[in-house]
Amino acid sequence: MTLLAKDVPFYQISQVSKLLGITSDRLRTYEEEGLIKPYRAKHTKDGKRLFTLEEIEWLEILRELIKLGVTIPVIRILISSKLKIGKNFVQDKDEQIINLIEKMYLHPVYKKLLSSI
Repeated sequence: MTLLAKDVPFYQISQVSKLLGITSDRLRTYEEEGLIKPYRAKHTKDGKRLFTLEEIEWLEILRELIKLGVTIPVIRILISSKLKIGKNFVQDKDEQIINLIEKMYLHPVYKKLLSSI
């Protein structure tokens, strides 16, 4: 269980939703998918979700990744895999992707698919 500092401000889900420009349902989805674990207030009967500023910053990162086309399952993999990202990581991955796309375009199955479109 996380100990909470008394001087840390908390925001309710509706406030975070407005701050980030995403729906409360989307925030609940992020929680269900294990991308965020907001504090649950035990003194209310529905256990309101409360977010710290750190969690809001984390959600901004998630939002930007999603805007760039990264899916929730991929984000979960990134969280659990602890990739070692260095200067050449993206360049190496880009090169691998380009090589695979070139192979795909040369493959007989691609040609069959293309002719059926």
